[in-house]
Amino acid sequence: MVRASSGNRRADILDAAIDLVAEAGLRGLTHRAVDAAAGLPEGSTSAYFRTRAALLTAVVVRLGERIGADVDELADEAARHPGDTTHAIEETLKQLDCWLSDPAPLLARLELSLESTRRPELGEAMNNWRTAFEALVARMLDDVGLSKASERATLIVACMDGILLRALTSAPADEARRTAVDEARTLLTSLLISAQVLDSGQDPLTDVMPGR
Repeated sequence: MVRASSGNRRADILDAAIDLVAEAGLRGLTHRAVDAAAGLPEGSTSAYFRTRAALLTAVVVRLGERIGADVDELADEAARHPGDTTHAIEETLKQLDCWLSDPAPLLARLELSLESTRRPELGEAMNNWRTAFEALVARMLDDVGLSKASERATLIVACMDGILLRALTSAPADEARRTAVDEARTLLTSLLISAQVLDSGQDPLTDVMPGR
């Protein structure tokens, strides 16, 4: 299937490459296949990325841009509703549902994460992406008034990765998506409410749990 053009040829090439990796794995990623998927003349991809290694690294960066833009929007939304943890959680769940409804970027990221363990240049790009992602989540936590935002962001990203991995490898897809959203709601509510309690100086066992 030929991907619709965005008007930015470089972005079109990389987005087509992301779709290819999601559909066929890294073995399906060739310059010629990307040209065909993007609806471009043969040789277009190699004009931008002379080697496969350069193409792979650029795909990782592009994934970071696309997913990072979504998280940046969540952080902006949290800033518009300072201190409203419930709103932040619900907006995050909407984004999670959106990602799993069109999972190509997540599937491509999973493929590239495994490949990065064998390619140092990809590992560096993935680490840069993850650091930026955690920084955006930390900004979101700052905006809802939580302390230790960086530490808590690392924990949240790791937990959400686990939920996404389970959803991507489960069937049927619609049921897996709904389960993932429910699991994420439980996770985020527990983590953020616990963080609020700890930040307030309360003892979570004696101050917020009846009968203790």
